[in-house]
Formats: sequence, C-alpha cells, structure tokens
Amino acid sequence: MKFKNQQAEIKDAKLIFNQAWKNIEDHYGKENIHLPREFIFLMGAPGSGKGTHTPSILRARGITNPPISVSQLLQTPECKELINQGQMISDRYVIELLLHAMLGCADPTVGVLVDGFPRTDVQVECLKLLYDRMTELRREFWTTDRRDQYPRPVFRICVLYVDEEISVQRQLARGRMIRKHNYEVKKTGQGLLWDERVTDFDETLIRERYSIFKAHYGSLLKLSKMFPFHLINATGSINEVLRIILKEFEYQSSLELDSDTYDSISHIPLANSIGIHARQDLISRLEHYQDTEPVMLRKAIQFIDEQVIPQIHRHSISGHTNIRSENPLLGNEHFANIVMDVLSERGYHVSFDRRLHHVPVRVDLKTGKIELDTHHIYLLTVEYPKHYIRPLEQKFN
Repeated sequence: MKFKNQQAEIKDAKLIFNQAWKNIEDHYGKENIHLPREFIFLMGAPGSGKGTHTPSILRARGITNPPISVSQLLQTPECKELINQGQMISDRYVIELLLHAMLGCADPTVGVLVDGFPRTDVQVECLKLLYDRMTELRREFWTTDRRDQYPRPVFRICVLYVDEEISVQRQLARGRMIRKHNYEVKKTGQGLLWDERVTDFDETLIRERYSIFKAHYGSLLKLSKMFPFHLINATGSINEVLRIILKEFEYQSSLELDSDTYDSISHIPLANSIGIHARQDLISRLEHYQDTEPVMLRKAIQFIDEQVIPQIHRHSISGHTNIRSENPLLGNEHFANIVMDVLSERGYHVSFDRRLHHVPVRVDLKTGKIELDTHHIYLLTVEYPKHYIRPLEQKFN
C-alpha cells in the first residue's frame, strides 16, 4: 500500500478524514470494508502503565486481535524516510495508517485496542467522523445481507493519569530494571534482551515526554465531550487500577442504548447534523423561486417589507416577535413557505402556525342558534439576536 503525504499540513478535520477514507475505499472497495465491532482507545501519561494493563484489558473484553500501537505504526520505512527528510507526519497520514491497521485485524467480529490515539485536536475530530461513518455504513447496509459486516460502532475511551514526578520515577525505575535484566542475559547467555529506550534513562527526555502529554490535554477534554469518560488515577496497585478501568467501561456502556433499540432509531438523524445541508437546500429553493415563480417571490418580499420588518424593528431589543395576520395570502401554504425561506436566509428563526377564530355575529332568538363568523388567524414567530442596552449608571461608571 502507498500513502500520499502532503507537503503542507491541512488542519481541516473533515477534509483530512474524507481524503483518508476515500483512499481506503479506493484501496479495498466499500464492499470489503469490515471494521471491528469494538474499539478501545488507550491513552495516558508516560509511565502510567498502558503496557502493563493492556493484556488484562484484552482478556477482560474478550479481544483476541493484537493491539495497534500508533507509535509502532510510525516506525515504517516510509515514515522514517519522511522524518529523515525533515517532514512532519501529517494527521491524514496517521489516520490512513490507522485505518489500514484496523482493517487488517485478523478477527473483525471482536474488538481491537488502539494505543496512543487520538492525540491532537484534528485526530479527535477524525475519531468522531469515523464513528459517524461507521453509523452511516450500518444504516446503508441495514436491509442487506451485508449488515453484519458493518457493526454498530462501540468506542471505549481509557485515559490513565499519573503526575509528573511519579511518571519520572516509574520510567527511571523501568530503565534500571531493563538494564539489570539485560546485564544478566549477557552474563549468563540465557534469556532474551529487552529493548532499551533512551527515554527510560534520561530524566530531561522523560520530562519532555510528559510535557507533550500535558500539551495534548486540551484535546482530551474535547474528546470527553464527544465520548464521555473519566480520567483514571493510575497511581494505585495494578489490581486497583485494573478494577477502576473495568468499572469505567461499565459506566461508558451504561450511557449507550442496547443494540436492538439503537438499530430501531438510528435512522433518525441527529439534531446536531440535521442542519449540515440545510443552507444548501435553502439556497436551491430561493433560486428556484426566482427562476420559476418571480411574481410569488416578489409578493412574499413585499409582505415581509410591509408587515414583518416593522414589527421586528419595534421589538428589536427583545429578539422575539409574534406577528398575527389575517392576510389571505398566508392561507396559501406555498406562499407561507417562501416567506419563511426568505426570512431564514436573512438569519431569522421562523415558525408558522394557522388558527381558526370564531366570532358570534347573530343569534336566532327562536331557536337559540348562534351564527359564527370564522376568521383565519396566521401567526409568524420570528426570533433573532437580542440587543443588550446597558443601564446609564453602568455606561458612565
């Protein structure tokens, strides 16, 4: 597989993700995309015990796929060549590498643990876009024989935290243990050598690693707004921390619908996504009115000029105007829609309601029958940013 690196880093998460996903679909074909049913995204401060707890997390969640380490993914010859050329590894490059690794899982019917992702604001946004894309795929193939190939996305977030001094001491202790072990292996010729990392021996480098973790803390806060989770205090014993991790996963599961309920309602669009294409649709409708119904559009604009805007000016401080009218033009639903579209294009939030108002006009004294005159009352509710006027005593203080 080949990756297309960009010389200039793009920071638009949607562009980055869409390009990476397009490359994935071009490489595998949409019909061959089969992502794991559960993702555990494991992050944490240096020395917080990610490597220690990974095997226990995998056993507890029944995950047989090997974990995906983002730092290991970046050890490929292509990545090293880019680094040697003085180029940054772009977020899109990382996203695409990760997607390839996810699709390479031996058993997609179980989950996978991802170590070290996301780290940046863009990667956090891309994680949410991946969740949305998996939801779209499941919805697209729900009524086909491929629906089991596109599982409901289940994302678990695990962030381990220790303070800087504990982080430093743990890494230095790990470095001493590794050197002692390797000394015995070399001395006796028995056993395997363990990898020695420079960051386990140099306190300055250790503190630099911790400062990088702190620099990404803001991204974790953004992530928690998309996928609620708690930071896990990893200063306790291994068993204590593992118990907290598994309890955190239970908490995250409690926030989700069961699968049957989720699948029943997931076709209904989310409120925060419903407006994505609304502006484009609005413009198309207004252009259509201008091209095919210019007279009706002019009448709608005249109605707004004469009956709506004066009321808006009168109530401009409140940011809210109710306009009652008996204008028969509003009895035409299409005319009312044009009025609302024009106002919406200008930034107003509009709702429309029709009501019948019955007024007694005469009474038959012999029969007692009351004759009613029915009026059609139309109500436009218009909302817009209110204007705040400071009191004089505040203005001159």
